[in-house]
Amino acid sequence: MEKQHLIESLGYLLKEEVLQHVDHYVLQNTLVLENLEPFPGYHGENMPHDSKPDSIFLITNKQYPAETIFRISEQMCNYAGINFDACPAEIFTHNTQLYGIRIKGLNNYSLISELQGCYLDHGIKFMPGKKINYPGLISIHKVFSLERLADHVYKDLEDERTFYVTIPDHLNWSLFKTVTRNVKNNLDNSNFDCAAGYIFLRKILEVVRIYAPRANVDRLQQIRGKFLDEIIKVKEY
Repeated sequence: MEKQHLIESLGYLLKEEVLQHVDHYVLQNTLVLENLEPFPGYHGENMPHDSKPDSIFLITNKQYPAETIFRISEQMCNYAGINFDACPAEIFTHNTQLYGIRIKGLNNYSLISELQGCYLDHGIKFMPGKKINYPGLISIHKVFSLERLADHVYKDLEDERTFYVTIPDHLNWSLFKTVTRNVKNNLDNSNFDCAAGYIFLRKILEVVRIYAPRANVDRLQQIRGKFLDEIIKVKEY
């Protein structure tokens, strides 16, 4: 790989998933959520299985600065020897705004309470537990590690099933859902999942995150082309 094709930068993703509280392996009277279907637009092989969590959300008692969460998480990885990825998260669900820490890559549910204890030791407090089982709009701020495959097409270096294609404009969530639905209705193969996002470069790079195992550049460019067509259509109304 040529060095100029690699990108590491902060960015943002916005997606909608069904969330449910985790009853077991959590500290008493704390709220931890997990996504029941991490990629709702994709159905097929190589899906995350139930023996270990895909993404969990440790819901905090307030919004903590992003740099605080990143610093504490990095210290914890080195100290506790637990391999996981953490980033700040915001969730809007059931007319409620929640703040928390998205944890990905945890190998076992039994490690959740240990992670919570480490965050508590570093001054992060958690929201009291309650019952939740409904869709939520999730935003996360994370570090992207990408390889440019072609113009406007990028591969996630941490997950070979995930790709990003650029779009020219920012779309609010309502418009993004409309455009995505229209894109899927106008493709022969609509078996992929989408999320909205952007990446901080010299200019903000607006992207669509595509989850599509074994997708090649031609298919990704086809998907991007349909997004561009549908964005033009919605802007005309």
